[in-house]
Amino acid sequence: MTHHPAYPLLQRPAVFLLGMLPLFFAACTGLRTLPEDQYLYVGSRIHLEKEEEFRDERKVEAELQGVLRPAPNTTLLMARPRMWMYQVAGEPTGRGLRHWMTNRIGEEPVLFDHQYVERNLRLVNNRLYNMGYFDAVAMHVTDSARRTVAVDYHVHLRPPYRFGDLNPVADETPLASAINAALENSLISPGEPYSLQLLREERRRIDRALKKQGYFYFHPDHILFRADSAAGNRQVDLYTVIKYDMPAAATRKYRIGNIYVHADYLTGGLDDPSQTDTIMTEDGMYFTDALRQFDPETIMRAIFFRKDSIYDARDHDRTLNHLMSLGTFQFVNLRFSRREQQGDHFLDVRVYLTPIERRSISAELRGITRSNHFSGPGINTAFTNHNLFNGAETLQLSLNGAYEWLIGRQRSASSREFGLDASLSFPRFVLPARWKTSLRVLAPRTTVSLGVNFLSRTDAFDLTTMHAQYGYTWNRDMATQLRISPMVINLFVLGDVDEDMEGILVGGTLLRKGLFEQFIIGGQYTYIYNSRLRPGPDNDWFVKANLDLSGNLAYLLMNNVLNGSPLDDGGYGLFGQGFAQYARTDVDLRYYHQVATGQRLVTRLFLGAGVPYGNSDILPYVKQYVIGGSSSIRAFHPRTLGPGTYASPDDTGRGYNIHQTGDLKLEANIEVRFDITNLFKGALFADAGNIWRLYDDEEVPGGTFSAGRFYREIALGVGTGLRIDAGFFILRFDFAIPLADPATTNDRFFDPVRLFDREWRRDHLVFNLGIGYPF
Repeated sequence: MTHHPAYPLLQRPAVFLLGMLPLFFAACTGLRTLPEDQYLYVGSRIHLEKEEEFRDERKVEAELQGVLRPAPNTTLLMARPRMWMYQVAGEPTGRGLRHWMTNRIGEEPVLFDHQYVERNLRLVNNRLYNMGYFDAVAMHVTDSARRTVAVDYHVHLRPPYRFGDLNPVADETPLASAINAALENSLISPGEPYSLQLLREERRRIDRALKKQGYFYFHPDHILFRADSAAGNRQVDLYTVIKYDMPAAATRKYRIGNIYVHADYLTGGLDDPSQTDTIMTEDGMYFTDALRQFDPETIMRAIFFRKDSIYDARDHDRTLNHLMSLGTFQFVNLRFSRREQQGDHFLDVRVYLTPIERRSISAELRGITRSNHFSGPGINTAFTNHNLFNGAETLQLSLNGAYEWLIGRQRSASSREFGLDASLSFPRFVLPARWKTSLRVLAPRTTVSLGVNFLSRTDAFDLTTMHAQYGYTWNRDMATQLRISPMVINLFVLGDVDEDMEGILVGGTLLRKGLFEQFIIGGQYTYIYNSRLRPGPDNDWFVKANLDLSGNLAYLLMNNVLNGSPLDDGGYGLFGQGFAQYARTDVDLRYYHQVATGQRLVTRLFLGAGVPYGNSDILPYVKQYVIGGSSSIRAFHPRTLGPGTYASPDDTGRGYNIHQTGDLKLEANIEVRFDITNLFKGALFADAGNIWRLYDDEEVPGGTFSAGRFYREIALGVGTGLRIDAGFFILRFDFAIPLADPATTNDRFFDPVRLFDREWRRDHLVFNLGIGYPF
């Protein structure tokens, strides 16, 4: 006799839960607990009725949709879980669970009110007028059903009015002449649709232009654009007018007067420059430092104002940025006071500087979880002196260590790491005696660093790394930074090697000296552009380009000057150690596009190439490219993809495969980011790319780049993510699956996806935990 279970659904939990979902969402609508005479407001829609087609339809609709208030309650699959939690929690009596559900997670019901409609109609008509639709007509229709109300706004549009002639200020004063000169580069073009927002931007642009010419007290509100539509043909002529009642100070050009620098503000300094602790510098500035903490020349070099020069807002910004970049002041404040002398108008400048603590010690205990399944505790300690020689020089000594274990594997292994680093940074260019910088660049800095690091892995090898670097950093403007390191030295010394790893290192093309035992002697050059650092549009660009050259000067000296003898295993060396010779360059290009409020589209393209030559047959291992991981192609674990179609043997049994590196890298990413709440953010993303070798390697079959087939060897992954964005800290959870894996033998480009297959999910669903956004 066969026994049939009384409750078959309970034997299949997934089916049971899936069947319960409709009941759950039906209970979470929140409509049952509404008062009898109240209706839930569920949102509004804009419907455009046009006399003729025009290209800005979507922009107009988005603008109008953006002014509608209030926002309805958050929905999820026709349910309102946040509103439901608010209703379930009831009135909180303390700071416990109810308070958390009501104020942090819950959402108060948004009830319909006829005042919303009247206010929204005013807002819609006002926004239409500001966009040039002077004769638009807006009406509304309410749609009520099941205790809810939605409002449809129907807008009848005729073609917008357009800009006609832009007439200058009809005056001959110096201020009028300056404004008219600025109008020559106006943002307003005849024939473009009328826009109040554009007129406001034009006033701000003129204000910025005047601020560069000494008009310190001028304000955008002192300019008016009078519109005249009498010309007909739906055209608006503009007349530029200066307000008649503007303050007299706003009409005057100002020169820089006396400059007072208080380097000890709030620490005992005095405001009166006549005091005995005030000195006058060669530049005519008064310098006060009661505690004698700073070299006056260092501070004066960071101030771009000059006595008797015309006030320029760019000097104002440069001074603030330069002083803050010294890294030794907690606050920087500039104050101006005007005075008149023999008919000329001057601005006296007072620079108030509040120093930070000169010395600091920090310690950080951290938990480490690596992609190669090693985990354990680590500690970082640092000592910092922010003003070592009284010239804002920064000395930092850091000590770090970690001990990790291999977790979740059938074998046992551990890793120990210990490092010591020292860096000394000068807020200027440290150059040979006769070298001079012709221009006063922004935030120049010279940095010298030394360090040593020891790594010991019981399942791999011991590795000692020593490094030294001498370089310069400066800003060309607020958004552009340049870095040049004419001297970069890295020395890698391989110690004891595990027997299994020894077989890998001495076989094939991956010789010990090619991987680790090499000098890297050369220079590095970096260009960074980040438009997010300058005020402007919501769409931003980020560009980072690197050039890394090594061994060229050393090879030239050994081969042509010193006539050195090659080492036993080939190639020249220094102190019995071979040095690497290569050229490596890469570029990281990102674009951030604001789609709508709370929605952003982010794209990224990375291209990189490294070429060994002369003294080297392969790139040093630390200079080879890898791919995969939480900030790369997220459907693949780090170092498990490529090069090319190479497939890692199933019996490696290690946390990584040493062969999965490349000389070339191509990667592209696209990610849609959207707000769920103020704290929680969501994302949908796709990643693609691969790495390749330049030369054939029998240890890595299928790994060589070929122009005729590389596009068929692109890996592709897609996924979704949840981010907890607390402002100062971002925790990221990303889930991804591969759609195309070059290492598979499938003839089709896309691999089959079986999300409902448990074994497939176990083998292909990749979870990434990250700190911060991936790019």
